[in-house]
Amino acid sequence: MPDDTKTARRPPSARTSAPWVSGLGPLSARSQHAFESWAHGMSRMFHEMAEFMQSRLLEDAAMWEKLATCHDPRAALEIQRQFSAKASADYAAASQKFSRLILEIGQSCSAGLRQMPPDTD
Repeated sequence: MPDDTKTARRPPSARTSAPWVSGLGPLSARSQHAFESWAHGMSRMFHEMAEFMQSRLLEDAAMWEKLATCHDPRAALEIQRQFSAKASADYAAASQKFSRLILEIGQSCSAGLRQMPPDTD
């Protein structure tokens, strides 16, 4: 009878989740491996994004310096045209690079999950 009393005092969620807890070990290992793959990939992505933003800010500053010293409207228009063409090319290349990185992150996470040993009961 005392065992029934202790069991009755536990919240219902504790009684129903007990069988699930023992089976979470392999799932937890898989999740941790997938998270580590994701975190490494996102770190790489943020590093690449920071480098891109820094290079674009330097390009922007250089363009404004050129415009500040320009006294001819045609020359100013040419500076802006060159700036726009380079910026467009840079953004297109960056979007392709970031798309590839995102794909690699997804593939590394799913590959990590597939490489984990199967559950053994």
